[in-house]
Amino acid sequence: MEASCAASPPASPWKRRPSINMINELYQITDEIYRLTQIFSDKNREEDIQKLEYLLLKRRDLMEKLPPKSRDHEWIGKKIVEMNKTIDQNLIFIRHRIMEDLRLLKVKKKHNNSYVNPYEMKSFDGMFYDKKK
Repeated sequence: MEASCAASPPASPWKRRPSINMINELYQITDEIYRLTQIFSDKNREEDIQKLEYLLLKRRDLMEKLPPKSRDHEWIGKKIVEMNKTIDQNLIFIRHRIMEDLRLLKVKKKHNNSYVNPYEMKSFDGMFYDKKK
């Protein structure tokens, strides 16, 4: 009797390599983040920040699924890395703008408070004002 030793088909090389769809999706998401950080405006700040957060999380999840390196798509990987450098710089700039706006808001709040309740201010010159006569 013949042993039925069915040879299993060789492993497909496509299973070892990341699918082109995943890499293209990663490139598209990175490109969208790149464009969004280039045109970031104060008018739609909340919407832009929400879009950025969503896209960054989506990109992170996609990057975790990709294998470390693929020679077939090396050129697109280099392009993504170049875009990522610019994205990082733009995100740092956006963060600084937001921090500066928060600082200015605190200063405005403090000045506004001094106009609303001027007697609440503390004197720093060492003088004492006695309310009684």
